[in-house]
Amino acid sequence: MVRGRSRWGLRIAAAIVAFECGAALAQFHHHAKAAGATPSANLTFMKRDGSCVTGPILRIEPKVVTVQLSQTDSVTIQRLDLLQASQEDALVFSARSSWADVEAVQLRARESFLVKTRNGKAIKGRPLRVTADGIVYKRFLWITKRYGKDQIVMVDYLRMKPESDAFDNFAQEGPAMLFFYPEFYDRLKGLEGRIPVRLYDAVMREDDAILQCLRR
Repeated sequence: MVRGRSRWGLRIAAAIVAFECGAALAQFHHHAKAAGATPSANLTFMKRDGSCVTGPILRIEPKVVTVQLSQTDSVTIQRLDLLQASQEDALVFSARSSWADVEAVQLRARESFLVKTRNGKAIKGRPLRVTADGIVYKRFLWITKRYGKDQIVMVDYLRMKPESDAFDNFAQEGPAMLFFYPEFYDRLKGLEGRIPVRLYDAVMREDDAILQCLRR
């Protein structure tokens, strides 16, 4: 009887999942068709004059990036005019050297820093904390290792690749359908890849100014 109940329980659960997936798929197709979802994620691009635009990348070339603002409108930004690009509160590109940006990073699971010191050492991992004058790593139990800012020549933020718009639409409109979307499994296994974002470079002039985004 116990085995019989288990089998019936599994069949009922499978039927519920199938029903939810079918409804979610229909809802997703409706919203995707209405919104005309694009394959790249929405990003915010800040120019050096403080003006910002938000949208998916329509086209990217060595010296320019074209951002889609709507179905009929787009804007092209010169590479030299671009200061930063971000997804929500996480940077995906920065053209300045800023220790304040290093301090501001909120590392997600599987994200880390790549730190290079003046003696040629490379440290890859999640720091215990970042302070105004250095970075502290946990080595073993209560043992820590601190690298002073004066010892550091470069800090890269190894962040997860931004989600595609299709993935975002699945997550918001039909989460049950994520089980049928390859990107879901890549992210579940940590195989979505990382983007190195240079936040601090001792060779460049340090710029820790608070950035204010002026919308276009």
